[in-house]
Order: sequence, then structure tokens, then C-alpha cells
Amino acid sequence: MNEPDHYRVLGVSPQAPRSEIQAAYRRRLRETHPDRGGDEAEFHLVQGAWETLSHPGLRREYDLLRFGRRAARRYGKAAAKPAHRKVRGWNVAPAPAPAQHAFTAEGALVAVPWHARLRRLRPVYRPSAWTAAAWCAAAAAVWVFMGLGFLGQALASDSWVFLILAIPVTIAIAMIVAVQTSRALRRRPDAAPSPPTGRLVAAFLFAVAVIVAAGPSTPWGWALGLYVLTGAGMAWTVKRLRYTIALRRSVGGALRQFNAFGPAGTRPKADRPTGKLLREVLTNLPAARLFVALPAGADTRVPHAIVCGDRIALLCAPIGRDGADVDSVNLPEAVTALDAALPDAHVQGWVLWPTLPETARAGETAAVHDVAVSQAAADIGLWLAAAGAVYDLPVLQALRMRLAAVPAPRTGERNAVVRA
Repeated sequence: MNEPDHYRVLGVSPQAPRSEIQAAYRRRLRETHPDRGGDEAEFHLVQGAWETLSHPGLRREYDLLRFGRRAARRYGKAAAKPAHRKVRGWNVAPAPAPAQHAFTAEGALVAVPWHARLRRLRPVYRPSAWTAAAWCAAAAAVWVFMGLGFLGQALASDSWVFLILAIPVTIAIAMIVAVQTSRALRRRPDAAPSPPTGRLVAAFLFAVAVIVAAGPSTPWGWALGLYVLTGAGMAWTVKRLRYTIALRRSVGGALRQFNAFGPAGTRPKADRPTGKLLREVLTNLPAARLFVALPAGADTRVPHAIVCGDRIALLCAPIGRDGADVDSVNLPEAVTALDAALPDAHVQGWVLWPTLPETARAGETAAVHDVAVSQAAADIGLWLAAAGAVYDLPVLQALRMRLAAVPAPRTGERNAVVRA
């Protein structure tokens, strides 16, 4: 998870009641308050931990994402199902196929639609589980081969001192790698693992030192150096493999079943021109997916966001239907917020005007565009199509997690549709 361990920040156990968490929060607040000489960054961590753990719904969601099945057993069987993520998926009805017109006159000028210029590619998933498995298998093979080679060089050596030192070193390194790999297998793969840069740098320096000390022509020096270097990256390859498999299971199935997602309990609507735009883009871009009521800030949400690859197009009306909807005034702030929250994605916004204003909006940026809703499909579709027919699973998972953070309203309405 991208969030820190809130229980460790407050110093309580995951099974602690709310009264104990509140007492720990007050104690930690006094210890970390900047006015009393505390650390400001740690003070903000304590505040964030209390905001999550004090709310029953947020704590339940946090426990289910961090502890998985253990938390699901505590909250009940219903929590073990994907429904606890509070994300609703449905299919937007595609537009009917246009009628084919026969032009008998030679040299007639025919308007070519924007989607006729696209190359139809087979949608693929990124990151690839096969690539992650290949890296993991290659690292494991090199690590085992170099470990056995180093032991073979030690057994063939005439020096008893070298043999006595080589066996404990090999066993110690193997135990460290086994412990790190077992921890990687136990942790829930909810976020992309970051490369162990510090560990790899230390292992590389150790390998260089061993090779220089033993001599570049000595086989055991190279074997020991590569044995340590591949062992340092073994746990990361395992984490990466589990993360890619988890992405394909959690997001890939939803992608194949639905082409639109929104918070549970929502009934998003769109006027007729906007609904026509959404159907046209989703029909002609196989990898495009629609997100409705996407949270952009603490109190704002984007009515419609279309994702294709690593590109996200935020769509809004000049004046929002609801007070929390993003409109032409605060769309640049929403683009900036989502661009900062999703560093791997490219975010741009479009204001869908019934008729374009005579003058450009004040403060218009390169990432925000004014466009007539009747002609917006070509601009938005061609910009999204430049990303290719690719499902960027980390970006889609991050957007689904933003939808999951929206509390479900208490309503009997269960059908979420886009109405044109």
C-alpha cells in the first residue's frame, strides 16, 4: 500500500478498540506536536493515522487492503468478496453502427471519421506477468548457480581457512535472501514495489571489492560477487511478480467485463451530446475505460474521465450539475491534483461547451482545452489513441482505489447507468 502503517505510527495493535486508538493518538499528538519540539512530518503521519482509524468505514477498508483475508475473517464473509472495494462497474451501450452509403459519383468528397484513421491493435496488459516471471527465474537461476560455483571453488581449494570461511558466508547469505523472499511472499501486493536501490548499491560495492581483492582472474571472486548481487535483488523480483499477478486478477477481470466504473450507489447521468461523445469514444477505442464521479480533491469530483493507456482525459461541463462537480473554473486545479497523484499518467482536461465562447477563458493552460461538445470526440479520441491500445493496469488500479475511497450512500438504488 502507498499509505504508511497507521497502527505502527500510533503504537497500537490492529485489534485495538477505538478507545485505545484515541488514547494513543492523544499521546502521540503531544509527543510530535511542532510547538513542543516534535517532528512536523511525524505529526502529519499521526493526524493521517487518526483520520483513517477513527472512521469505521475507512478503517475497515484500510484493514481489508492491508491484511487481506485475516481482516476479512474479522469483518465477515461478505468483506472477502470484491464488493468491499465499493466500485461499481457497468457497460455503456455502444452507438449503433452507421449506415453504409454508396457514392457512385467519382471524385466525390467524403468526410472520413476520426476513428477511421486509427490502427486497430490488440489490447495488451502492462506490466507483463511473463516478463516479471522471466526476471524472477533468471535472478534465481543466476543466484543458485553462482552460490554453488562459489562453494565448488571453496571445496576445490587447498586452503582450509578459505573453506572454513566460505561455507558460513554462503549459508548466511542464503538465509538472508530466504528471509527477505519469505517476507515478500507474505505481504499483500497492493502497490508497485520500488527497486531496492540502497541494497543493490551496497551489494554492487561489495562485489567490486571482492573481485578486486581476489583478483579479476580469480573465479571465486566473480562467483561470490554475483551471488551477493543477485541475492540482493531476489526479493524485489518476487514482489514484482506477485504485484503483476495481483493486478491481472483484480483489475484485468473487471476490464474484460465492464467498460465503465463509478463509486457504489451512484447513478451518473449525462446529457444527450455528452452521452453521444462517451459512446463514440468507448466504441472506437477498445482499451478506453470510463470513470464517473472520480474524486479529484477533498470536495471535488470529475463527472467523466476516459482512460486509455497512460492518458486520462477529464471531461466537465461549463457549469457542474452539482456543487461538488468540477467545472470550467476549477478544472485546471483538478488536472494538477490528479497529475500529481498519478505521476505515471498524462492528464489533460476538456470543457465541453454547447457553443464555444467568443473569447478564450482566462487562465487557460496547455493541459486544459475548450471544445464544442459536438466536435469533441475527434480531439479527445485522437489524443487518447496516441497512447495505443494498451491497458495500463497500475493507472487503472490507482483510479479504482480512488473510487473505493468514496463512501457509499445509504440508498436503495443499485442500478448505475449512464443516461443520454
